[in-house]
Amino acid sequence: MLVYIGYILLLLVLLGKNNFSGIAETIIKTTLLFSGILFFITELLSGFHVLNLLSLGIFWGTFNVLLIAFLLRTQGKKTLLLMVQKIKSYHQTLLLKEKLLVGVLLVLLCLLFVQGLLYPPNNWDSLTYHMSRIMYWIGNESVDYFPTHILRHLYQPPFSEYFILNINLLNGNDFLSNSVELFFLIQCLVVVYAVLNMFQTARLLKLLALFLVITIPAVELQSTTTKNDIVCAFFVLSTLFYTLKIVKNNSVKNSVFLGLSVGLGFITKGTAYVFMAPILAFYGFHVLSVALKNKSIKPIGLASLAMILAISLNAKHYSRNYAINKSFLNIDDSETKAYANETMNAKLLFSNLIKNSGLHLGYPVEEYCDTLIRKTHKTIGVSIDDKNLNYLGIPYQSARAVVTHEDYVTNTIHFFLWAVAFLILVFHFLFSKTKKSTEIIIFIVLVAQILLFSGYLKWQPWHTRLHIPIFILLVIPITLACQKAKWYRGMVWISMPLLLYSFIFYFLYNNLRPIQNDPVYTKKLRVDDNRFKKYFANQLHLYPEYKAVLEELYDSNPKKVGLKMMDWEYPLFNSYYYDHLQLIAIDVNNKTGSLAQKNNDVDLIVSTSNSPEIIYNGVKYSNQNGNHLYIWLYKKEP
Repeated sequence: MLVYIGYILLLLVLLGKNNFSGIAETIIKTTLLFSGILFFITELLSGFHVLNLLSLGIFWGTFNVLLIAFLLRTQGKKTLLLMVQKIKSYHQTLLLKEKLLVGVLLVLLCLLFVQGLLYPPNNWDSLTYHMSRIMYWIGNESVDYFPTHILRHLYQPPFSEYFILNINLLNGNDFLSNSVELFFLIQCLVVVYAVLNMFQTARLLKLLALFLVITIPAVELQSTTTKNDIVCAFFVLSTLFYTLKIVKNNSVKNSVFLGLSVGLGFITKGTAYVFMAPILAFYGFHVLSVALKNKSIKPIGLASLAMILAISLNAKHYSRNYAINKSFLNIDDSETKAYANETMNAKLLFSNLIKNSGLHLGYPVEEYCDTLIRKTHKTIGVSIDDKNLNYLGIPYQSARAVVTHEDYVTNTIHFFLWAVAFLILVFHFLFSKTKKSTEIIIFIVLVAQILLFSGYLKWQPWHTRLHIPIFILLVIPITLACQKAKWYRGMVWISMPLLLYSFIFYFLYNNLRPIQNDPVYTKKLRVDDNRFKKYFANQLHLYPEYKAVLEELYDSNPKKVGLKMMDWEYPLFNSYYYDHLQLIAIDVNNKTGSLAQKNNDVDLIVSTSNSPEIIYNGVKYSNQNGNHLYIWLYKKEP
């Protein structure tokens, strides 16, 4: 909890400094500053190979004590009283509808928090690399690259995992791992609220916008995981927010926070480059036009400051990748080729657009829309299963009727609300005499993001999770459309009971983290199952063998474990946060195999390959689980 306490203390300091004015922007600034501090200390301790419990405990303890001392010195009691007064004042001015919305939002957020506590990280990516890379870092006391069979341990941007590492290592467990995505969902709500403040949007509509965000099915389901699309969404939104701020006031402060937003977004997820590209293109155009108009280099200087800050945050990650593969962004050439479209033209772009749209056209229109999409492809003469457009040549799959899995869930209601809002805004921009440039900017950015995403990335059946930043952002134009068309506002209000029902349904029947079991919607997992079993929601058949191997690990009390596994390493080591256990990938046959590591004195080996024995560094390790089918432990012979 030291990490979250540090955030709250920093927020109180900054709120007090601003006398609780501009609360939404102060929260955004606090989140960006705090994220920058967390990133910096993780890299700094890693550089000295002291990324461990003691060092993090000293830093966060000192950080919190200093903030408490600052608050006490600067009338911290007065700050707390002022905060209470602000909350009371805000509550007293709320209308009945607004109070109901605030209450509903708080209840929904609490439900998600509890669900994230009840279940450990248990989706496929979390167990393969999001969480397992953290255990390698803890064992090595450094985030430097290491030999691994799973290249995503290394080149995938690591900020979200840095955040989880700081929390888990201090807590000694992974109970709060899922809270990071929820934390950044709350931050996304704040940015959406702050952006709508720019349009003098009525408070009721701003609260409605927050409700629309939290009831996006993909957002709801991912907010209780250790994935990073919501974290990425926050930085995309904050980049847009500070770009719009700079249009009105190009100050050093705004440029610094823009640089933090961009840099932290890049170091969080690769799709940030796609989603931020239209925003940064507009920013660059604005800077150049102002510089030329005013014949001043100041805007260019401030832009350089922002970009230098953004690049500096990623410089170490870039250099680690480059050292292995002569590429700043990737060390896995085959995966890069598999993700990116190999050819593109207007027809192919249209194909990817409607295929990505089709992922959200679920119940009750999935069959009709699937037929329409397939007929459209025949009409334009493009194969719907074109291997140049589909990831790994996977045949096109339409949206599933009702699915509660975070990778495949449809955002059907929000999709149709956006489609109608799109038409309203286009009509308004074309025929209205009162046009606001900021509205047009947001609209163009969103459309450009959609086009760039579809044009650059091959279609994947699990793209709905990657669409999360787009869907959170499109809530803003939906809300703006509510301001312009009374009938549309009524339509959105009418959809609220359905969205609330949808939220409750996905909460109860979450495929991997169910509260209520159902043979159709959920895995064969119960909320009262033991925590270790819950890791195996996707592959319950592995649970007995992993449990047996884990018991042998506990009995052996190793200091160094050799691993020959291609995925799902984390469940074996989820309880080793306080025990200094070094993980060593053995017999690595990829580009990372030449990286230095202390691979002597391996106590035992865990492998997903079955053989009577393994010879490693001239030492014989004997198979202890000859009767297993999936995973085997090998012990060093005396």
